[in-house]
Amino acid sequence: MRLVASSVRSGKLPWADDACADWARRITRHFPFEERVIRPSTAAGEAEALLGALPARGRLVALDERGDDISSTGLAALLERCAQDGVTSLVFAIGGPYGHAPEVRERAWKVHRLSAMVLAHAVARVVLVEQIYRACTIRKGEPYHHA
Repeated sequence: MRLVASSVRSGKLPWADDACADWARRITRHFPFEERVIRPSTAAGEAEALLGALPARGRLVALDERGDDISSTGLAALLERCAQDGVTSLVFAIGGPYGHAPEVRERAWKVHRLSAMVLAHAVARVVLVEQIYRACTIRKGEPYHHA
């Protein structure tokens, strides 16, 4: 199963890019992983770019401030379920500055939030990639996560 972190953004933020690259390197010990960039446009344009890139047997997790809470262990269980279900790609999507278009939330397999607080996109991206790594280590019983 391939894990994908997709986010709407333009330009580079070296501190976030470096942090995500470090976590991504660690994730690849568990699953193939990639980050995808969607260039900012209209909500409809961002939705089209995101949904158009979803593989046929892939699942989409939309990250949205109105989504359900999920814990680190809950994320690990979500990864395990997808792996057992034979999902080819699991795509986690961070929307643009105004969130996801309704069609993205409707198409999503799950809609979760990273925090009850609104996070800057760069911070959300780093949190997401770190939490994916944490969930991978929980699945394998590795000592990174302290419950």
